[in-house]
Amino acid sequence: MSMQSRVTQQPSIQSEKIFTFPKGIPGFEEYTTFKIFHKDDGEVSAYWLESCEAPVITFTLVDPTAYDLNYDIFLDDTEQETIKADNPLDIGVFLILKKEEQQSTMQLSANIGGPLVINVQKQLGLQKVLKRQISETEH
Repeated sequence: MSMQSRVTQQPSIQSEKIFTFPKGIPGFEEYTTFKIFHKDDGEVSAYWLESCEAPVITFTLVDPTAYDLNYDIFLDDTEQETIKADNPLDIGVFLILKKEEQQSTMQLSANIGGPLVINVQKQLGLQKVLKRQISETEH
């Protein structure tokens, strides 16, 4: 598979770097194949998820452990089958960053309630929308 990348301007992409999200990403269900790019320059470690079908659809991802966030995610049978999750060591968890413009400033925040769960070995992924539990102090 060969295609032009919007993020790196590389003329071709190797197929081993293409990941499939069989059900898409909520809000972007029609896009199911994505290229993952990684940048680690010692100061910043970031990933980009770029749609192969429409390269203008690009998400910035971060590793939650870099921000002291650890996930204990339960996948139901359907989710496990979707990403062929046989070995927990093959699974990576990433957060999608979003831009929030407030008055005259722009801030980045992570979608901690919807991590991407990716089977790195099988190159399959999904977005796991977590249900928020209401504590006794919230009413």
